[in-house]
Amino acid sequence: MTTNIWIEKCWGESVENATFDDIKSSIEETIRMDEEHRAFWVGHMENEFVLEVHKNLDLFFVYGENQDEQIQTKLDNWEDVKHFFKLFFDNEFEKLKTEIELRLFTYKKLTNG
Repeated sequence: MTTNIWIEKCWGESVENATFDDIKSSIEETIRMDEEHRAFWVGHMENEFVLEVHKNLDLFFVYGENQDEQIQTKLDNWEDVKHFFKLFFDNEFEKLKTEIELRLFTYKKLTNG
């Protein structure tokens, strides 16, 4: 099955055509990892969106014409993480962005490419 979604893990592994089961596995690996290796990124090959999560439950959504915009929020638990990744897998990018923006402690960053 082709998903157009990839996963990159900060400990050097990557997955192409990732499934939601791959996300669940990446979450479990992140939870078990030491503090030095504690994040992974999921990207969409066609839309150039990236969703990044850290072991401390910081979530980043990177988007924009040249991936030049980023919003960050702090999630409450790993079920929240799964929820946002499910939106990503369902190509619900606007809903994902809106839900992040509506959360408390959300920050937006513009990069000057």
